[in-house]
Amino acid sequence: MHSQEIMRRIRSLIAAGKIRILKHAADRMALRGYTLPEIEQVLKGGFHEIERDEYDQTHAVWTHAIEGSTRDGRTTRVVVVIVGELLVVSVVGPLR
Repeated sequence: MHSQEIMRRIRSLIAAGKIRILKHAADRMALRGYTLPEIEQVLKGGFHEIERDEYDQTHAVWTHAIEGSTRDGRTTRVVVVIVGELLVVSVVGPLR
């Protein structure tokens, strides 16, 4: 799947409310002071870092890294999986 298609699917799933934060991502969000609206903002306005995509053989899925900024200017990377819904796997960014 190409970057444009991945970003279109991510935005479509967010608009449909089909986003789920996995435990690891929730822990990272809490540690770094991120809210769900901030994560959604990064995913909707960010760009696909295709060189960071990885195939997870255990779960037979691709993970995609999306980098963007929050309203307060924090550069953030959000790792997601697209499987009929958008699973947020991890959040990497500065502590608040």
